[in-house]
Amino acid sequence: MRDPALSLVAISGVDPTEPVMVEVPLVLNNTTFTATQALTGYRIGYAERYVQGNQVEPVERSAALQRVFDTLRHAGVQWVAVDMQRSGDSQQACREIDELVAGLRLDALVSEDPHAAFHHAIRGGYPSVCETLEDGSRVWFYGARWAGDRLAALARAYRVLRP
Repeated sequence: MRDPALSLVAISGVDPTEPVMVEVPLVLNNTTFTATQALTGYRIGYAERYVQGNQVEPVERSAALQRVFDTLRHAGVQWVAVDMQRSGDSQQACREIDELVAGLRLDALVSEDPHAAFHHAIRGGYPSVCETLEDGSRVWFYGARWAGDRLAALARAYRVLRP
């Protein structure tokens, strides 16, 4: 719908070069009001539970992080719950990210816990983006080592969409 609307905007108006002038009614550019899902097809994993050995602990999410989920869901993101290890080992964190991203076909992982295993992957050189939320807390987006521009595109889209 966006391309035809822009074409109509481009051809609307009066063309004084034609032998017979015909006035075409002005078409408004309403593409700013068109609901677009900028992140359609993105799959983002989030920690549902911390797992260490036989111990399983549910992850508590803040209201601010829940608003991040809602904002990105409205933009077309599909959220995928994952189990996450609690470990200080950056090599294990890197392996865990790669396995989750490849196994579940994820574009990124998200966490608001700076002590989570994903966060330790930063020391291993893995791509990450940190965003400060309205309550002062932070959320991190992590990508696999091959994430490329998709993680940066996700962060840019979130910055534009956030309330």
